Amino acid sequence: MNILFLARYFYPHIGGVEKHVLRVGEELVKKGHQVTVLTQKHSRKLADSVNLGGIKVIRIPFCQSKWGIWKNLWPLRRLFRQADIIHCHDIFFWYLPFRFLYPTKPVFTTFHGWEGKFPLPQKNIWLRKIWEKLSWGNICVGDYLCKWYGTKTDFITYGGVDLPDFQFSKSNFPEYIFIGRLEEDLGLSEYLQVFKKLPVVFIGAGSLKSKCAKVGRTLGKVKDLSVILKQRPYVFAASYLTIWEALAYGCSVFSLYQNPLKKDYLEKFPAAANIHVSGSAGELISQLNQPRPLCRRFPSWQDAVKLYQQLWQQ
Repeated sequence: MNILFLARYFYPHIGGVEKHVLRVGEELVKKGHQVTVLTQKHSRKLADSVNLGGIKVIRIPFCQSKWGIWKNLWPLRRLFRQADIIHCHDIFFWYLPFRFLYPTKPVFTTFHGWEGKFPLPQKNIWLRKIWEKLSWGNICVGDYLCKWYGTKTDFITYGGVDLPDFQFSKSNFPEYIFIGRLEEDLGLSEYLQVFKKLPVVFIGAGSLKSKCAKVGRTLGKVKDLSVILKQRPYVFAASYLTIWEALAYGCSVFSLYQNPLKKDYLEKFPAAANIHVSGSAGELISQLNQPRPLCRRFPSWQDAVKLYQQLWQQ
């Protein structure tokens, strides 16, 4: 099949959606499918078009206006016309005009997360329902989306993980590592209360970087976490793929929630029993010396691809 993915950002941009699309695309290519990713050029240094491990990547100019995005997509409408399957990763609005131009074209959506605002704005819920209705089917990354957005989904996924083949090395890093966007919607203020008493390294970028730098060391974004994770630090993380990867390396994982939605996000995670979930800085600190059982079962990206194939076939 000729499969077209729409994603706001893509590799080498770092993020959970970016990795999800990359790994699913790679596995589909292995199965003999033609995969194209249509995305934004987040850096001027990037080429307009490139082949990445068999995935054809086409980048449109970066734009924050929906009208500008539609204008940039219009000259590429042949990609929509030629595709057997179109699959949007969150950004269904990119495809909205073409949904009516090609009404019989199979189009699907993966809903990857929430917008970081709580309580959820009613507008966000309405838009999510519209994208759901206009899609032929959808996948939700996490069961909590069905509860909080009322999404009627075809499949639930929690992504995948590439299991490491390694030997533990002696740590040259502090024992405590925060991995994620340095933003308030991740509950960073609560984390900072914890880190005032710990030698922490922050891996990630965001508007709170300067506050983090006053508490610990900041490394920015890191493309390959394996060098750090194989040293088995205590990992503070709040996203599914980072948690899976840290658990695969045998790390102790700690996650904070700051509202009921995020609590559901963490407690409905398949390996919730293997991580430390807390609702405050004090509760998290009390868990630092409480062991959790090692995780023994991990989802593969091959498993995730099976869901996509089942969605498209039905």
